[in-house]
Amino acid sequence: MRRPLTALTVLSLTATLTAPASAAAVWAGVDATTSGYGVHAGTALLPIPFIGTIGLEGSAERPWQATDTSYNRYAAGVTLRDLNLPLTKVDAFATVGGQLTTPTTQGGENRFALYGETGLRGPVLGPAGWRAFVRASTAGQIGAGIGLELRF
Repeated sequence: MRRPLTALTVLSLTATLTAPASAAAVWAGVDATTSGYGVHAGTALLPIPFIGTIGLEGSAERPWQATDTSYNRYAAGVTLRDLNLPLTKVDAFATVGGQLTTPTTQGGENRFALYGETGLRGPVLGPAGWRAFVRASTAGQIGAGIGLELRF
């Protein structure tokens, strides 16, 4: 009788420690970054037990101020979300994808680059949560941001 109880306890503890803070089927939010402000949205494609969720995410950003050197950013990528940080209500995410930058003023040229982004997410109230992230691209851009998102 002791062995089934022990196995059940281990399974229960494992499920508790590896459950994501807030797994979502779809999400959308707003961000403030080191270079501007924007929106993002995504959808879950494939949950991976004990690890997280693979999904698709897209974003659009504008600079704080339009100048000769500023650009708009449009991005789409594959994301691994809901990476649980045990014993917290916070989870991690990582995204890789492509971005298109377009000049905000006349002249200049559109540029495509690959990017990677990683960060943390946590709850605020109900389906609302916060997120903080850092990002780098093959175009030499490095940035960070914070935001709020709704998760359903």
